[in-house]
Amino acid sequence: MNFYMMNVFQSFKSYKEVILLVAFTFCFGNVNACDLCGCSTTSGSSSFGDLSMSNFIGFRYIHQQFESRDGIFENSPKSEERFNTYQLWGRFPINQNFYISTIIPFQDLTRNFKDRSEHLSGLGDVNVIGWYAFKFYKKETQGEVDFNATKERSNHALSLGLGIKFPTGKFEEELADKVNPGFQIGTGSLDVFPTIMYTFNKNNFGIVANATYYFKSENKNDYKFGNQISYATSLFYSIDTKRFGIKPFLEISGDRYDTIEQFGETLKDTDGRILNGSFGSEFNRGKFVLGFKFTFPIEQDLLNGTVESQKQMSMYLNVSI
Repeated sequence: MNFYMMNVFQSFKSYKEVILLVAFTFCFGNVNACDLCGCSTTSGSSSFGDLSMSNFIGFRYIHQQFESRDGIFENSPKSEERFNTYQLWGRFPINQNFYISTIIPFQDLTRNFKDRSEHLSGLGDVNVIGWYAFKFYKKETQGEVDFNATKERSNHALSLGLGIKFPTGKFEEELADKVNPGFQIGTGSLDVFPTIMYTFNKNNFGIVANATYYFKSENKNDYKFGNQISYATSLFYSIDTKRFGIKPFLEISGDRYDTIEQFGETLKDTDGRILNGSFGSEFNRGKFVLGFKFTFPIEQDLLNGTVESQKQMSMYLNVSI
């Protein structure tokens, strides 16, 4: 994969390392597929922070559109779905190596049929992630050792995280029987998810790559959304002006979903996958970061083709702390 300019990767020992890095990120998406509720209640492959990986508190809005078809024919009844998610989110340091990020969502969901409409709103499933950040330093110049000098940080950064998704959002069993089972405020289950995040910055260019695996549990209705893999890689360029900084970016992201289980039985055609492309930009001035992202599906197969993701848009405003 040709990322941008060859000199961005000069600090790597060989180009094989770059290829392995990218392959590692995308291989997380080649496992079996889950429920669309991951898209609505955990924002799917959306990130856990901004491109600067700064400590912050902020607000994020996510808009998603889906079309569901109740049948396999072109003239089967359809519904248009609008998922609006309003999130309080942040990243808070504990010490030099540990930090916590959290997402508190409020869901506002609408589904329109030809003859009627349905609406849900309320607190969604709260996510809390604990992170450990590994520190990497640049190698000292051979033959030059300065015992008084402070070690210079490397261009690479790696963080490992473990998150918990709490069942704070309401789950309605009767809605799970509809075409899109993800039309829910919450999953009703306590889930855990390990995650990994890698960043690289050099000469105004940067990479942010993350992958997350969601282990779903059975809720009190004996309903279990399938396990989920989310992954994303963003490439950005930093532009500094006299008034503010700009970071335009391109992103490839995706989700894969395992089949849903109810009363211990696997529900047919409830798995799926989606690959998305995104573009956007961040604008920062002082402690404030304003970001926009537009997402469109490149390839998808959700619930045997009965659900189609159409487009997504998100924006956020963060304040560094």
